[in-house]
Amino acid sequence: MNRMKPERLERKNPTSRPARRAAACAAAVGLLSPLAVQTAQASPRYAVPVGNWQAQVTREGAAYEVQLSFRPDRTVCLVSQAGASEGGWSRAGAGTFAYRIRETWHDEGGAVTGWVDIAQDATQKGASFTSAGVSTVHRPDGSVDSSVPVRISAVRTGPPDPAACA
Repeated sequence: MNRMKPERLERKNPTSRPARRAAACAAAVGLLSPLAVQTAQASPRYAVPVGNWQAQVTREGAAYEVQLSFRPDRTVCLVSQAGASEGGWSRAGAGTFAYRIRETWHDEGGAVTGWVDIAQDATQKGASFTSAGVSTVHRPDGSVDSSVPVRISAVRTGPPDPAACA
């Protein structure tokens, strides 16, 4: 025989305890999400390069400035004298991230004259980062022309630029 205690019969509430807990958790997560994102971005453990950066590129025989805009969706835009090019970035470990960009070169008529695959591994410290990697230059037919070691140092100048690569 199944006997229920009288207080159990009176506790018929349309909102069950698990439902109330789920609602409270959802409210807490909603309130904490902006704080969690801000903390993750400020944490030195994980490099989060989201923002606009002024960068100095150095390779053998040349040095020049470019703009890099890292977006929260893990895309990155490079704006240089050759124009605007896109790529992607990912976290690589404690205080580090990696990014790759394909910069296409065009002549005055718009024909592709070649491109460079840029691959960099970066170490971020607050509002600055340094990176090193290899840029592989391709001819218009896709064959490799050369590979060049490249170093980049950058300083964050603000939030991501929505107009970059648009």
